[in-house]
Amino acid sequence: MNENENLVTEQVAENVEQTTEETPKTYTEAEFNAKLDEVLGKKLARREARIRKEYDRKYGNLEEVLKAGTGKESVEEMTDTFAKFYEGKGIKISREPNYTAKDIEVLATAEANEVIRMGYDEVVEEVDRLTDLGVDNMTPREKAYFKALAEHRQNTERQTELSKIGVTEEVYNSREFQEFASDYKPGTPIEKIWNNFQKMQPKKDIKPMGSMKNTVTKEVKDFYSAEEISKLSMSELKDPAVWEAVRRSMTGKK
Repeated sequence: MNENENLVTEQVAENVEQTTEETPKTYTEAEFNAKLDEVLGKKLARREARIRKEYDRKYGNLEEVLKAGTGKESVEEMTDTFAKFYEGKGIKISREPNYTAKDIEVLATAEANEVIRMGYDEVVEEVDRLTDLGVDNMTPREKAYFKALAEHRQNTERQTELSKIGVTEEVYNSREFQEFASDYKPGTPIEKIWNNFQKMQPKKDIKPMGSMKNTVTKEVKDFYSAEEISKLSMSELKDPAVWEAVRRSMTGKK
């Protein structure tokens, strides 16, 4: 094999290799979901690692000193120990503001809206995080925050599911449908709720079109007197046969 043949062979092999590499892999639904979970898991791990790294950079040494000085392991226990120590010396420690239930709801809603603006994936991450934490371990503000995010997630997923069968966002968000859906237990398939909602809607009274109405056709006379002509309606006069008979009657022609 000469040098030119070697070059051609190498070029063909390289083209085959490039074509193989550029051919996109086809995933099954299960493979795709597994791949998506892997990507999201790595994203979440990177995010948590950045937060932890920044925390260690700022407070790592302080936390170790406080652990050694108080003999406590958690930040909450250390904070409580120091608060009691200074309060025992007559020093007033500023506690968290005494928010009303309405204040907590407003603050939690504002915080939830910030997450919602970041996108659906962020909402899912927060809902899953708080679900793992457990309702019993949540503060009142966290409960209100969780409720707002969970409702947004549910509405988004339901709306996506209904859009697949042609239900528009306007119809889904209508007051009538939302009130109807609120009577069902959580977890009820939204398609089932929608089908029941449609069955409950009043049937529309469809009136027949003018061309479909039953009309009584009057017999066309050969001659109309002046009095008879005055009693004819506009619709009757528009009938070519009637109009021709009227014209003949007026001109005296039979």
